[in-house]
Amino acid sequence: MSARDLTGASRDLLAPVCASCEWWQTAAPGAVTPHVPRREWETAVETEAGFFGRALLDADRVLGWMHVAPAALVPRAQSLPTGPPSADAYLLLCAYFYDEDYLNGFQNLLQEIEAALKNRGAVALEAYATRRRDPADRFRGYLRDVNLFHADVLEGMGFRVVRRHSDVLRCRLEMDTLVAIARRSRVRAEREAGPAIQPV
Repeated sequence: MSARDLTGASRDLLAPVCASCEWWQTAAPGAVTPHVPRREWETAVETEAGFFGRALLDADRVLGWMHVAPAALVPRAQSLPTGPPSADAYLLLCAYFYDEDYLNGFQNLLQEIEAALKNRGAVALEAYATRRRDPADRFRGYLRDVNLFHADVLEGMGFRVVRRHSDVLRCRLEMDTLVAIARRSRVRAEREAGPAIQPV
C-alpha cells in the first residue's frame, strides 16, 4: 500500500464527483469571500503547500483520498457555525473511500497527511466533526454526505475539540505533538544488517 500526493498532475486519481466538487471553494450565501473555481483553487493550494491532498493506493488500485488545504484558501470555512479555522492551521476538508467502512485506510491516510504537513512545517491541522450519527450505521471514519468527520475517530488520533456549536465541532491537532518514527520493521532491519558475529 502506498500514498501519493494529489496535484494537478495526479488529479485523475479522483472520481469525477470529487474532481468537479466546489463545495469548499464556494462561500456560504451572503458571505463576502468570493467563489474560487476548482482548478484555480487546486493550483493555489499546490503552489503554497505542494499538494491539495493525498490518495491511498494498493498497487494501481485507488482506495480513497483526502483533501487538505491552508485554512486561508478555503472560502466555505470562513462562515461555518463553529467559526473559521485558525489562521495558522491547515484544514482537513473531506475524505472519500470506495469502501466507506474502511477505517484502517482512513487512519493510515490521515497519518500520511499529518506526516506530509509536518515535513512541510505546518503548525496545526484542523477539521470539522460531529458526534451525531444514525445508530443503524456501522462506525465510519467520516460522513461523506455532510463533509464532517466523526469526532471519536479524530480524538482517538490526537485531535482536541476547540469549539462546539450544537452537534458540530471544530477539532485541532498540533503538529509539534507528532513524533516521527522509523517506518522500517525490526525484522527487515535485522535482515539487512546481516548475521551477527558469533564469539569464537
